[in-house]
Amino acid sequence: MGVLSAIVLGVVQGVTEFLPISSDGHLALAYHALGMKPDLTFEVFLHFATLIAMLIYFRADVVALARSAVSWRPDNADERRALVRIAGVTVVSAVVALTISPIVEPASDSIPWIGAGFLVTAALLATGETMARKRELTVEPSALSAAPVALIGVLQGLAALPGVSRSGSTISAGMFAGLAREKAARFSFLCGIPIIALAAAKDGLDLLSGSASLPGLPQSVAGFAAAAVAGYIAIAGLLGLVKRHGLWVFAAYTGLLGAGMLVFAAFAQKG
Repeated sequence: MGVLSAIVLGVVQGVTEFLPISSDGHLALAYHALGMKPDLTFEVFLHFATLIAMLIYFRADVVALARSAVSWRPDNADERRALVRIAGVTVVSAVVALTISPIVEPASDSIPWIGAGFLVTAALLATGETMARKRELTVEPSALSAAPVALIGVLQGLAALPGVSRSGSTISAGMFAGLAREKAARFSFLCGIPIIALAAAKDGLDLLSGSASLPGLPQSVAGFAAAAVAGYIAIAGLLGLVKRHGLWVFAAYTGLLGAGMLVFAAFAQKG
């Protein structure tokens, strides 16, 4: 892998981790376009980079949540309740992601699998937008009941599959539960911090244990920097976008992309 390829992959990861269009699916496509096999070890650095971008952007929220865990004052009760729900989402997500982990890597190298994942993302985004227009979205993240917390967790776990967007799935699930679009997006990002941290830590342990090989330093640094900068910009862009517009454009994009990939795979198989 060259430095330029590492930068391209970093930008793809940073942008698509936060836009509801699936980072894993787009990374897999980027690998195909560059004529490379997926490098899960290199992606450790990309995951850490997007984690850093999230922690910097949401530093005030993270500090407030952390304080609520150690200071049981009445004025931070909402943050404490939100933290409990984030923890619930994380536990469910981890169980689901570990359960499906044996099929994730083969799926990342399969155009039909990736295409199907994009179609799932499109369906979730479209359903979330449709449901949002039919009901009053007044629920607060701290008031979510066990059922929507479990649903958000399941969908976040399934987003380990390529083409299934983590942010798109969890934003849609939040809207199903009655969160306004902006609150659903913000809660989605906060739920993403622990699960991305766990995934990055697991991969980091694999590196330290010697079960995975370390990528080249220039490539790793270049990919990390590109993913962190692109990720920070993407977070700000999406939160600004959801204030003014819906998610239909992302539903249309992932739907067309998924359908196109399935058609391409069908013709390629015939040929």
